[in-house]
Amino acid sequence: MKKGAMVLLLVFGWVSLGRAADGTTGKEAPFVYDDHGRRDPFWRLVTPSGMIMNYETDLSITDLSLEGILMSQERDKCLAIINSQVLKIGQKIGPFEIVDIKEDAVSLKQGQQIFRLKIKKED
Repeated sequence: MKKGAMVLLLVFGWVSLGRAADGTTGKEAPFVYDDHGRRDPFWRLVTPSGMIMNYETDLSITDLSLEGILMSQERDKCLAIINSQVLKIGQKIGPFEIVDIKEDAVSLKQGQQIFRLKIKKED
């Protein structure tokens, strides 16, 4: 093989390294995952402290169902079960923050509005 042919091969190989097989340079728009209205499978399900993650930020008050209340002598240990999630004062479900837990109702705050969920009594 002659010296001139070897140089030509190296130059040709170097030029083609910056291009993909389809001729693009790899500077297209980044891939964006379409979740089709479902939870992204790459999102965490549990926080590092063990709490269940909640990504439902578009809940309205009518979407919430108070299923149970666990009372304690200490206010910060009272728990409310809303939409199958066990929550305490200060925690959020969607855009609502739990501000108070009573024996028969839970108060939630969204912005400046306070909502009250009452426990449904069986007949």
